[in-house]
Amino acid sequence: MATNQPKDARHALYAVAGLADLATSTLRQLPDEAQKLRNRLPDAQKLRTRLPEDAVRAYDNLVERGESLVSSIRSSRSTERASRATRIAVSTTKAASTRARSNARSTRSAAKGATTTVRRAAQADAKAAKDAADKVGQDK
Repeated sequence: MATNQPKDARHALYAVAGLADLATSTLRQLPDEAQKLRNRLPDAQKLRTRLPEDAVRAYDNLVERGESLVSSIRSSRSTERASRATRIAVSTTKAASTRARSNARSTRSAAKGATTTVRRAAQADAKAAKDAADKVGQDK
């Protein structure tokens, strides 16, 4: 592990600059290299017609490989377990939601009933207190 960070940062910057220089010089040589290749390939037209076919073939191979991979992942034991666990979790969550909604309804109903009972009791207490107050001071 390097201990001199400013030197390492400077080296990284130099490496990036060197890479840019290499890329530039390579790009400058490309036209000459392309001409050399054109001269060496008298049947370049054949190559041009074959390239799309090769690309389609390569694409088809990639599709086949991808389908095989996805199929093996889907049928793997761990994927099936995860899928089953997810279905169970969704079912449990739905059931809990239903119970919570039902409990909320019954709690609301119970609260309304308790409120009505308390209101009636308060009215009865108020009437009893009034009747008792009316009787105070009356002779029998």
